[in-house]
Amino acid sequence: MPAALLSVVVPVFNRRELVLRAVGSVLAQEGASDREIIVVDDGSTDGTADAIAQRFGGDARVRTLTAQHAGASAARNLGLRHARGDLVCFLDSDDFWLPGMLGVVEQVFAALPQLAFVSVDGATLPVSGQPVIPRVVAGNSPGWSHARFRRAALKHETIDVPAPTPSVRGDFFPAIVFGDLFYLSGMVMSRKCAIAAGPFNERFRFFNDWEFFSRLCRQGEGVYLAFDGFRRDAGRDDQISRGRHATAMPRRHLFLVRAQLRRADAPAPVLHQALADACYQMARTLLRSAHRRWARRYLLFCVRRRYKFFRALALLIASSA
Repeated sequence: MPAALLSVVVPVFNRRELVLRAVGSVLAQEGASDREIIVVDDGSTDGTADAIAQRFGGDARVRTLTAQHAGASAARNLGLRHARGDLVCFLDSDDFWLPGMLGVVEQVFAALPQLAFVSVDGATLPVSGQPVIPRVVAGNSPGWSHARFRRAALKHETIDVPAPTPSVRGDFFPAIVFGDLFYLSGMVMSRKCAIAAGPFNERFRFFNDWEFFSRLCRQGEGVYLAFDGFRRDAGRDDQISRGRHATAMPRRHLFLVRAQLRRADAPAPVLHQALADACYQMARTLLRSAHRRWARRYLLFCVRRRYKFFRALALLIASSA
């Protein structure tokens, strides 16, 4: 596999200093192929574009696209449309890569060029009052702890990149429809597969990456590598994940499963089970927020589908009392 041009898309809104750190971490990578960095300024008002021009204006690998403020998903889609690399990654503006990440990822693609994506792991930065999450992908994404992940036909092996590193390879789709598995800043994907998966959904504010990943996993096999490759700057007041409603995740779960079921080539058995699981999780969430009437509708669906039958039936009876 010849050295591929890698496109790194960095959407940013009013994070002037943080985006400079993110871009710098990509440029500092050694042992990686030629790369381009596309910073998509999503209508910033803090001088982000000027700061990027001042710091990186003399580097032809960095270019900035400006747009009216439309959200991170729209910015990622704009960046993808302008990307020229065989590989592409979406790096959040408040995250950054550690040395050696891209070299490791490219080693995996060189050995397995048919892959749709390669995901590495990372950790959160220390934040006052919050514990550090040492593995934000395999240790924190909910899909990894779901029973369906253990039942998925995935190959667990060790890859030398160059040190022996645990990895998981195969078709992640039967697992990801039960829970999110990946993190955007740690994933490098085939641009061809990213385009085939379709754009990020710009209508939704939360968990758009999970819905996109579910479509990406339909494009081919992927690899997760237990390599510490990035840092997530968690705990910031301006992060999109703050302030989301408790039902945000189950609502996105229902949407992505129903969207997959509408496809002509949908693997119906696993998706029907995933739909029942999404209904069960929505019911549990609604019960915790005292919306019993709405919860009963989802529990009744689970009982009829005989999904977690006794648990769903017990909750249905208790919610009716």
